[in-house]
Amino acid sequence: ASAPSAASWNGPYQSGNSSRLCRPIGSSTPQASWRGAWVSAQGRAAEGSQLGFYLGKWTVDGQSRSTPTGAFGKVAGNETCAWFSGGPALVCRETLQDTAGETDSIYILSYDPAKKLYTVHGTDHTGTMTSATGTLTAGAWKWQGETRGADGVATPTRLTFREAPGGGRTMDVEVMAKGAWAKV
Repeated sequence: ASAPSAASWNGPYQSGNSSRLCRPIGSSTPQASWRGAWVSAQGRAAEGSQLGFYLGKWTVDGQSRSTPTGAFGKVAGNETCAWFSGGPALVCRETLQDTAGETDSIYILSYDPAKKLYTVHGTDHTGTMTSATGTLTAGAWKWQGETRGADGVATPTRLTFREAPGGGRTMDVEVMAKGAWAKV
C-alpha cells in the first residue's frame, strides 16, 4: 500500500506525528500513582493497569506530515482517556487540528490476558479505522497494526510512546511505504 494522504490518514493517532508531545492538563499527580490507585481500588490484573500511562487529560503539540517525504506541519489538540466502567479498558477521545483540518477520534485500549498483549481499536469522524496490538518493554509502548481509510486502503502502522520529562509522553509514527518502514 502507498503512504496515506492527509485526508485518509486521520485515525486515532492522527496523521503521523513525528515527535508529538502530550502533556497532562491541570494535574500534578504522576501517572504511576494513577496506575497504582486503579490496581488497589479495583483489584484488577497488573497488566491492564499499565494502561494508566494513557489516563488523563492531555494537550497535544507536535508535527505531522501526510507522506514519508512530505513537509512537516503543526498538529495540536486535546485527548482525554478514562477507565471504562472502572477498568480494565480505557476509552479515549481526541480532537486534533493539523494542516488537513480538524479530526475527532475515539478509541479503546485494553489488555488481552489470553494473548498477553495490549489492543487498541478506534475510529474517527471520517470512518478511518485503526487496529493494533502492543507491548510494554523497558518503558516503551510499541504498537503495530494497520490504519484502514474509509476508501478501504489499509496502511501498516507502528507507534512508539515513551515518557517525556515533566510528566508528558512522546509518540513516533511509522508507516510501511515501498516495502520499508518510514517515519511520518
